[in-house]
Amino acid sequence: MSTRVGIVNVNDYESIPKAVIGAIKLVEDVLLFDFSKSKQILLKPNLLTSKKDACTQPSFVEGVISYLIEKGVSMKNVSIGDSPGQQGKTASDVAEKIGLLEICEKYGIKIVDFERDLPIIEKIEGALRLKEIRVAKAIKDCDVLINLPRLKSHIEATMTGAMKNYWGIIQGGLKAKYHLLGKTAEQFGEVLTDNFSWIVKNKPNRLIIYDLQEIMEGMSGPGGGTMNKWDLILAGTDELALDIVALEIGKVKIKNVPHVKNAIERNLGIGNVENIEIYGMPLEEAKKQTPKFKVPGNTMTNFISYMTGHLAYKIIKKIPDLNKSKCAQCGECAQICPAEAIEFIEGNFPTFSRKKCISCLCCSELCPENAIKAKSRGLMGLFD
Repeated sequence: MSTRVGIVNVNDYESIPKAVIGAIKLVEDVLLFDFSKSKQILLKPNLLTSKKDACTQPSFVEGVISYLIEKGVSMKNVSIGDSPGQQGKTASDVAEKIGLLEICEKYGIKIVDFERDLPIIEKIEGALRLKEIRVAKAIKDCDVLINLPRLKSHIEATMTGAMKNYWGIIQGGLKAKYHLLGKTAEQFGEVLTDNFSWIVKNKPNRLIIYDLQEIMEGMSGPGGGTMNKWDLILAGTDELALDIVALEIGKVKIKNVPHVKNAIERNLGIGNVENIEIYGMPLEEAKKQTPKFKVPGNTMTNFISYMTGHLAYKIIKKIPDLNKSKCAQCGECAQICPAEAIEFIEGNFPTFSRKKCISCLCCSELCPENAIKAKSRGLMGLFD
């Protein structure tokens, strides 16, 4: 079996929206559905936080909308939705902050806040850890799902992209709680893959337009990393293949990304780059023009853990470290912590319990001030 991935250089087009249309046209003839006959088309961007760099760019959404209009789709059949990671924040809140709300109002598109409706309980067949999820009603009801991820480094998952973007189909607070099911990078990768497997089995009509125009990298991703221009857009129908192509372009080994490696093992898409048909810009050309994708390294951690067992892992495992000079004392870290390992009293700095901490680093990922970094537990980890 094979799948097709389109690659375009943004600089070959007059604007990002036009580049998005160009990317979709590279793969449109392999789509198994007709947009014009679809009654509920849902766009699923990455609306992690109110920081523009942490989200899918509004111009990408506008490109998809323009394409759908070109295909004769009525905007009353189109909506856009997500569930941000921050407690108390909705997709509408984030959309307004990053300029996406203006785009939606311009075209008369409804924003769906996944938290507004009761989620639908779904069993996941063949799951390793996440046996049951509560899926947003809008995801369950749509007949076409358009995934709009942005490539970013991730402090725990190594990278977030096409597969990881579906973590947002789960309502905000539940996402943090599900971290309890995966207390190591490998385990959390299995949780993410369980969630993705539900998408593969239940939502066959999918299109993915992948934002690699300006990516986020470094140890502070996915919320506050360093931005780097790649000027690329990917499009396709297979999230695993798209993530593999993105990693190939960024010169990152698949074995260092647990959820991608796990998805390959479970045959949840095309897992071999040799079986991916590249249209548009050749893969080698894309690799030549793109710098190495800087992601949190875990090779040495995994090696030492393998060689010396759980003892070394307890020393190396990451814990949150607060930079008080940046902390706004907002308390959001305490609200999001699934293990209730952070205590917060208004007017004071949060305090972190090493004993309770499961090293999910949700607090670091979602801190609005980027005031929480990750550090190794050190020798004290032996006593945790």
